[in-house]
Amino acid sequence: MKALGCDIGSLFSKAVVMDGDVLLAWKIMETTGNIAGEVDGLVEEVCREAGVSRHNLDGMVATGSGAEFLKDADFLEDEVACIGWAARCFLPEVDLVVDIGGQSITSMLLDPEGEVLDFMRNDKCASGSGRFLEVMAAAVGIPVERIDEEASRAAKRVPISSQCGVFVESEVITHVNNGESPQDIVAGLCDAVARIVTSQARRFGGGNRYTFTGGVARVRTVVDLVRERMEGDYQPFPLDPMLAAAVGAALLVEAS
Repeated sequence: MKALGCDIGSLFSKAVVMDGDVLLAWKIMETTGNIAGEVDGLVEEVCREAGVSRHNLDGMVATGSGAEFLKDADFLEDEVACIGWAARCFLPEVDLVVDIGGQSITSMLLDPEGEVLDFMRNDKCASGSGRFLEVMAAAVGIPVERIDEEASRAAKRVPISSQCGVFVESEVITHVNNGESPQDIVAGLCDAVARIVTSQARRFGGGNRYTFTGGVARVRTVVDLVRERMEGDYQPFPLDPMLAAAVGAALLVEAS
């Protein structure tokens, strides 16, 4: 069964074509102005790579804040449900998923069947999110794709005490003015993100087995720092963690 899942977020849109639990093709595109047109092009491109026409798919499911922009989706699904279902299909023993996305962090508890029992999202503040890390790292001249490389060269992690993005920026500027290296600052930023993520995840009091999804789960430094603080057994998501919601959306076609 060939199905398409599309996760249309505020910063990036992701589309996948799945055949059962096999990923045939995927695309990630930055979300800009003409979202409907961009999503339509994204779907056409990922279908072309998968060697299937969108009209011959067994189903299409959209999720994310811009899900309604996929006009011919068979149905829309909540992003939390999609991520939970992806975790259930690939990591059935996981009971805690922490999604570190572009604008928010979402922790979700799963039952043995992959149903989301409860979740918590910090969507009131972008602190700890992908956008937060990207902007703060850019302030010291480090692009997001080099965060791991530069953090690995750090001699120390400069302390970032605030959990508010505005105050963190002020702290970063102070560290720059005090002569701290960009590497030490970005290592401190990764540690600050890990602290925020861990604090939220621990509030559930669960997570014997856990995984991370979302774009920040690509940043190995952050993942390792969270793992140092978390109890339980970490199980990495087997596909690109940024695709988790789109993958779950596609898998829900067969489940429905």
